[in-house]
Amino acid sequence: MERLAIIADNLIGANDAGVQFRKFGFSTQVVLNHLELISHCAGVDVISVNTNSRTLSAEVAYDRVNQVATALHKLGFKQFYKKIDSTLRGNIIEELQGMMDALALTLAVLVPSYPAHGRIVENGYLQLVQEWGDSSVPVPVGYIPSIIRCSPSIPVAVIGLDDVRQGEKRLVQKITALHTAGIRVIAIDAVTEVDLRNIAVALCRLSVPYLAAGSSGLAGSMPIAWKVVNQETMSMRQGTMVIAGTLNQVTAEQITSMLDYPNTELIIIQSAAIYDGQVAEEQARVMTSIGSSLHSGRIPVVVIDTLLESRNNTDALSLSVQVQKHGNTVTALLGQIAKETAEQHGLCNLVISGGGTATRICQTLDITAIDLERELLAGIPIGKAVGGNCDGLHLVTKAGGFGKKNSLRKVLELL
Repeated sequence: MERLAIIADNLIGANDAGVQFRKFGFSTQVVLNHLELISHCAGVDVISVNTNSRTLSAEVAYDRVNQVATALHKLGFKQFYKKIDSTLRGNIIEELQGMMDALALTLAVLVPSYPAHGRIVENGYLQLVQEWGDSSVPVPVGYIPSIIRCSPSIPVAVIGLDDVRQGEKRLVQKITALHTAGIRVIAIDAVTEVDLRNIAVALCRLSVPYLAAGSSGLAGSMPIAWKVVNQETMSMRQGTMVIAGTLNQVTAEQITSMLDYPNTELIIIQSAAIYDGQVAEEQARVMTSIGSSLHSGRIPVVVIDTLLESRNNTDALSLSVQVQKHGNTVTALLGQIAKETAEQHGLCNLVISGGGTATRICQTLDITAIDLERELLAGIPIGKAVGGNCDGLHLVTKAGGFGKKNSLRKVLELL
């Protein structure tokens, strides 16, 4: 494949954007010193360079980015991504211009949105989604052309959410028409992961040479735009889901803490429906909620209601009786939910709490082995599934009683 280059204005951004490609198997290296490119380029698929230019003057930032892009192009890199801050800090327009001049490009496509971290763009306005209790409120930051200080020499236009959601054909037409009219930077709305994917598919079909620029949100879909991963493969591996099949109160506290993480959605299985023999109906209801959650770019967190209920000694005794009577039915249901989700929606990561639940899910998914990768936290490993239709799916397993209150939230941060 053609070698890929990312240029970021700080180290965190270089890491965050680079890992979006590493998770698809591409060897990826972050270069901390932009003056030492040659010694880091041999045998690497993707290089992510920290220019450390966010706080520099506009003129110096332009020069540095221009020089790095020129050097990378001479070293044989063909595809470039300009990583920017998702809140548009730094010398955005100058660094875009620096790369465009180095690569002889007349168009940059700018997508700052990072829905997983509450950064969205609608009607050209960057907004930060703030959590307030059980609701979320988008707080406007500003209009993108104004924030990045566009000028008559570098005109900026905005493509709205309606065009994004009409599909790639519409987006290609809009981008091409704006570029033909002399627009050099096009900022595109995106509110969900699906919006980012639509933009990436459009870029894949765009005949005009362009510089892709954005947060790590768009970077996660750029393998589609650059045709190094096909759309079908990415669709099979999109999304994260959490399933808690344990009744351990340690996990209950972890679930409660994790729900503060951006874009998580609690989906509760009603135990009464299972006890009444309405397993199929409850599975259908839960699957509808999971599908809606994944389609909107959220993380479904599937638990049985009894996990989150406070209980005294009498409740504990009653629960113990029910678990002995219906435990196998519950774990079988969780296994079917995992299988149906993987088949219908695809998953990249599946986080499972509870030993019996993990075993049943692996059996239902026909997983024959787990290729261990590393330990995310003490006692919480991650590995790739081997066998079945979910070969390559990342599995995170945790005993019900393992971990601290914020362990599951940290797992999501580390994925």
